[in-house]
Amino acid sequence: MESNGLCRFCDIVKGKFHYGDIDKPIAHNEEFYAIASIGALVEGWTLIIPYKHQLSMRKTYVNPLFLNLAGKVLPSLIEKYGSVIAFEHGANKEESITACGTDHAHIHLVPWEGSLFYKRNNYGMKWDQCRASEIADKANGKEYLFYAELGGKESWEDPLGVIHILENPTSQFFRKIIAEQLGRPEVSDYKIHPRLSVARQTRNTLVAPSF
Repeated sequence: MESNGLCRFCDIVKGKFHYGDIDKPIAHNEEFYAIASIGALVEGWTLIIPYKHQLSMRKTYVNPLFLNLAGKVLPSLIEKYGSVIAFEHGANKEESITACGTDHAHIHLVPWEGSLFYKRNNYGMKWDQCRASEIADKANGKEYLFYAELGGKESWEDPLGVIHILENPTSQFFRKIIAEQLGRPEVSDYKIHPRLSVARQTRNTLVAPSF
């Protein structure tokens, strides 16, 4: 899949940084890179992104180079911030609102103590247990939400999480839940509240010599 030429994540691969130092990778290898997330509601919020322009991570979680980079990023996040959760909004077409305005796959790694599980149940949605490696089969071409609690694990190790298959696209689902739990639902939309100072602090904390 080719980028339409307007993709911020593809631009980062080309060395074009929309947000200056914030967009400079914290860590990278031949196929993936990690950056501090704009709109972060907590410090340490990090994205792992494939160089290749693709819509979701559904077939990516078993890639040895993904595992390699996650194995570099997770220990640093845990050392600096503690327990980590992971989630993905898995789109299947360009300009789907499920992609939250970014038609390029990425996984969120977020420092978080505790669980978002009870909040998910409050939405009355059907969630099934799912390992990251099973997402492609379980989603079967549909859009999905995936969530896993990594705790203090310093490697990806095909985590057991939960998946919800979307019948209708939804935007920034997990971000909204986190904002609600923090008592700040009004700042959930990263497009309106990019919170660049938080992203900048994340990068400053995680960049070399950690990596």
